[in-house]
Amino acid sequence: MALLSSACRLLPAALILCLGPPQYPTAAFIDVSVLTMDQPGLLEHQTVIATDGRVVAIGPVRSMPVPSGALRISGRGRTLMPGLIDAHVHLKTADVPAYLASGILTVRNMWGHPGITRLQAEISGSRLVGPTIYSLSPGLDASPPSWPYTQFVDDAAQADSVVAAQQAAGWTTIKVYQRLSAAAFDSIVASVRRRHLLFAGHVPTAVPIQRALTVGMESIEHYTGYDRAVSRSGNQGTFGWADADTSRFGPLVEATVRSGTWNCPTMAINTMLSARQGPEAQQRVVQNRRLFTRALHEHGARLVAGTDAGIGFTAPGTSLLDELMEFVAAGFTNWEALRLATVEPGRLLRVPQLGTIAIGAPAELLLLSGNPADDLGVLRKPVGVLLHGTWIDGTALANAAQPASPP
Repeated sequence: MALLSSACRLLPAALILCLGPPQYPTAAFIDVSVLTMDQPGLLEHQTVIATDGRVVAIGPVRSMPVPSGALRISGRGRTLMPGLIDAHVHLKTADVPAYLASGILTVRNMWGHPGITRLQAEISGSRLVGPTIYSLSPGLDASPPSWPYTQFVDDAAQADSVVAAQQAAGWTTIKVYQRLSAAAFDSIVASVRRRHLLFAGHVPTAVPIQRALTVGMESIEHYTGYDRAVSRSGNQGTFGWADADTSRFGPLVEATVRSGTWNCPTMAINTMLSARQGPEAQQRVVQNRRLFTRALHEHGARLVAGTDAGIGFTAPGTSLLDELMEFVAAGFTNWEALRLATVEPGRLLRVPQLGTIAIGAPAELLLLSGNPADDLGVLRKPVGVLLHGTWIDGTALANAAQPASPP
């Protein structure tokens, strides 16, 4: 377990490279308040011990011995919580420090490509200190391409060979995208099922939301499909939410709950995009999406927080707090919003105990100056993070996230 200032260095190109062998086999947060995220409230005056990337002990500071040689981190007056998870990003290497500086220690990358595979290998091999990356495949779509590395399924007969190629490349969750025909979508679904893979992404324009909810999509991004279903005029995107008929929300909420499908609404970026329609339309978009989100939550639908950072609209790292504030504006408590960036994406990713602090859980830990369940604003300046055995203090995090100075 390495202390950044001794075993790692920060490069001007905003990469955090781990250079030396671990200095500390164990880290201990001493006399800290613990927000476990699997239940509300704080565990006060605790010692939390992490070894080899796992939480191995939690207990009262007075009775919990600290192993000899452990890195001791003061927790007095501070709160320890699981690292945050951004469930919808388009990760760039240069953005890695910005995620760490915002306490985001796991990301779900939504469009696979060779660079992501290399970045995963660098992080898992301890050559780079960065968030744990879970990634979908490159997007399966019809031509013309919207993004690089698109995998084309212009004919339903191509679907099985394209899905097979993604599986051979190591992708286990297939990304479906906007222009797919209904026949191509159905063929992809059939191939995914035969190969025991998962699929997620956009509900194609040619596919009704009801169909997507009945065929086992793991997650739906941006409420694609719902937009057309609620729009009085059949519009999509923010235009669909601008003229939404709220009386249609109930049946869609019920169908979503029955399906067990996850939704990643990406609220903040939609607020930004709807500004193009003018203030009145933007207000309708925001209000309708918040109302729909609140209804999903109240009825037990599965939700996660994601920002869509990396495509030039929302900032990597800091925009996750904007996203959480959108959920609070929709009527969630701070703690409920925090679960959408910890426990719930851990469940979506099917990683046991990810997003919690418990014995055996991944030691992706975020130390804060206060309790974010009381004030989300404390997320803006982490005291430090523990990730992949490396402790990085807040000063190093902030410095790494700064743009490189011009020559």
